Amino acid sequence: MKKKFKPDQENITQETDLKTIFEFCNSEGKPVFLSKIFFKKEKTILLYPFSLNRSIGQITPKKIKIIEFKGWNSLNDIPTDFKNYGGYGFKTLRLKQFMSFLYKKFPQLEKLTVGINIKSRFSIKTVTLDWGELETALKQIGREKFNYDRNRKSIINNIVSGMTEKVRRVSRMLNAGELEYFLNRFDSFEKISVRDIDSLTKILIDTPTSKISSTSYIIKTKDKIDTIYLEDIIKKFENLLEIKNDNEEEWQVFFQENTWIMNHLFPFQVLLRKGKAYVGGKTLENEDGRIVDFLFETGFKDNFALLEIKTHMKELLKKRAYREPEVFPISDELSGGVNQCLDQKDIFLRDSGSKQKSLDPKTILVIGQKKKLTKEQITCFELYRANQKNVDIVTFDELLSKLKGLYEVVTGKVK
Repeated sequence: MKKKFKPDQENITQETDLKTIFEFCNSEGKPVFLSKIFFKKEKTILLYPFSLNRSIGQITPKKIKIIEFKGWNSLNDIPTDFKNYGGYGFKTLRLKQFMSFLYKKFPQLEKLTVGINIKSRFSIKTVTLDWGELETALKQIGREKFNYDRNRKSIINNIVSGMTEKVRRVSRMLNAGELEYFLNRFDSFEKISVRDIDSLTKILIDTPTSKISSTSYIIKTKDKIDTIYLEDIIKKFENLLEIKNDNEEEWQVFFQENTWIMNHLFPFQVLLRKGKAYVGGKTLENEDGRIVDFLFETGFKDNFALLEIKTHMKELLKKRAYREPEVFPISDELSGGVNQCLDQKDIFLRDSGSKQKSLDPKTILVIGQKKKLTKEQITCFELYRANQKNVDIVTFDELLSKLKGLYEVVTGKVK
């Protein structure tokens, strides 16, 4: 007698000691599509994914013709990601996203094998995956989606909070492990920007010291950042030195943005009080006020220091000797710069000395380039500079040399 099967569903059409075969039967109860095979002694399950249009009774095979499971006794035991009994075989979004990637890389893929403690292999039509490796990948995909959904909700919430007081802004905290997880996505950081570095630095600054256990690593990181920063500053300094005209305003801006450079000109700690500072000297008509390029205050706040910036193009000595062969006169720019510093200091002491404590403030003039002098001129310049008791004279190339020396110390080239 011919066996009858239930219509419009899967039926066991064959069963032996070795295997059980399932087929989908049509409305007349006739097997029309092979859907599952269980191999009882081998712990192997074969699924033949399909979709069913019940309105017309049509069965369509899926792109993946076969899903094979190795190491599980029944469908109840296989991973939840595959427990879709609608004939498809892929249940979770994370698995569907993983398979979507495989489809693009292996467009002729027909069979997927998933097993316990097997070797993952990839060929044109067959992909074999170890479940342990696949599960790790699916967890990462799921975590990415969770983070994306959470960030999206937070962003929308805070956008709306800026539009109405009825929605409160949500504060976000970087949880333990999130930064490590994010950074582990990348194999290289060659393309990060200065703003990215600033963001990393901000993390180090804002992190409670109790959280920092690897002090030596932090120091090494800071040294590397300092090295990159110094390289950039030195390059900018050299570029300004290559300009062939008087660029006093550019130097003013450069030093204003990097006042720490000028700190190296002083034998004691100083703090910038003001750039382009008024130091006094106005007439009754409110004219002829004296302006110094930079006004510093000492670290103990018991004195001041004045610094005047000229340009690297200013001559230090006149080209023609006053008396051959070794005596050269001081240039108008240098003598004028020194007298300007003395005048600013005198006015500052008379106008500001009575208002705030100031005792013979140190005065520095930055001007010209020593490397442009001849051997004979250098002797005259050094004699002149050594005899200036009220104004320290520093050249631009000497200041650059100080920066390069600092760079060699930071990089370990000089102990």
